[in-house]
Amino acid sequence: MATKLLLGFILFLLVTSTAIGDIIVLSTGEQLTVTVLEQNENNTKVHHAILGDFTVDADEIVSVEYDEDSENLPSLVSEEPPVPNTNEPAPWNQAINVALGLQNGQKDSTNIFTSYQADRTIDEHKVAVDISYRVAESDGARTENRFSSKWGNTWFQSDSKWDVFTNLQFDWSEFQSWDKRIIGDIGVGYELINTLEGDETFTLTISVGSGFRKEFNSSNESIIPEGLFGTKAQWNISNKQKLSAETIWYPDYADFENYRLVTKAIWNIQLDAVENLQFSVGLLHEYDSVVDAGVEKTNLRITAGIKYAF
Repeated sequence: MATKLLLGFILFLLVTSTAIGDIIVLSTGEQLTVTVLEQNENNTKVHHAILGDFTVDADEIVSVEYDEDSENLPSLVSEEPPVPNTNEPAPWNQAINVALGLQNGQKDSTNIFTSYQADRTIDEHKVAVDISYRVAESDGARTENRFSSKWGNTWFQSDSKWDVFTNLQFDWSEFQSWDKRIIGDIGVGYELINTLEGDETFTLTISVGSGFRKEFNSSNESIIPEGLFGTKAQWNISNKQKLSAETIWYPDYADFENYRLVTKAIWNIQLDAVENLQFSVGLLHEYDSVVDAGVEKTNLRITAGIKYAF
């Protein structure tokens, strides 16, 4: 009986203390008149006139009513919001393209073209990957079977019109004067024109560099030093249409009559029906001045298909 009376007396003191202070309503329904010293998301530290300082867990508190006249306002301690992790790498911009096309080269034929592109920019350094495969037939006979992959790097400065680039490319083909080849180059680019008007932008750049070409199972399997002279235009017609075109001349330093000329053009149109889905039209023209007998010097390919960007 004495123990019950003592517990009841303590509870009476906790609940009915009328000293000026802050009122905490507990989940059990009791009210405590205390002075809140500190408060955070996990608990509240208080001072009671009789029990002294103690801590109440946050899940045991229903509400806290602060005494506006109290000179000892609580020190509210809240955890700082998490700092964003700026070390996370930037996401890759990726695209898959599937298209049908026409080819004028060894023979006039139809072809199937698939490609995968990805690029990512971190601290003014852009990495780009381009992988493609093309197969063509004419009158039931295969006329092209070609795989190509390219890895490119571009280092640029936001306050400069100059950039530095490197490229490494591997090609495999069944109907060329070579079976496999490796192409590498390094150079600089300069932005001649950069205009912006509403959603429309236009840029024109030129590039100069040097590199090499190494062919396997060809009439010349030595490493061929090459120059690089190119120009590229990019026209964002609107937020739904983009057009780009590029021409690069690769002359052999030892024999300028031995050269390659590569021209590309791509027109992408955003489809309204499906997000990230585009209608894509492409053109690729390759000219090799020196080829084996029976191999055409020029190859023109026109494709049209669907591009999914993600």
